[in-house]
Amino acid sequence: MNTRWPKTIPVAGRRVRLIFIELDETYGQYKHDQKIIEINKAIPDGDKLITIRHELMEASLLLSGVGFSERYEQEPIVRCMEEIFFPAWDAFLKRITKANV
Repeated sequence: MNTRWPKTIPVAGRRVRLIFIELDETYGQYKHDQKIIEINKAIPDGDKLITIRHELMEASLLLSGVGFSERYEQEPIVRCMEEIFFPAWDAFLKRITKANV
């Protein structure tokens, strides 16, 4: 079964585009300046989902500003994950479930 993926993921009030392309040496990447998550279209759907989650965490950290800190502190990262990442991830999973029922 081919999973139907949303074209965007809302993160911290921004729309991050989700695209599937050929990537040579990586499963995925987040391009902050363009607000794009690129996923290697050749990997299995299960790996795509985990890679999307990974790239979504990177997007959350950069959009919150935490990713630009000279040093990471635990509390800001935890709050970023609680307030930005997990709500975006949960909404994304609901959209996938709804689109693939």
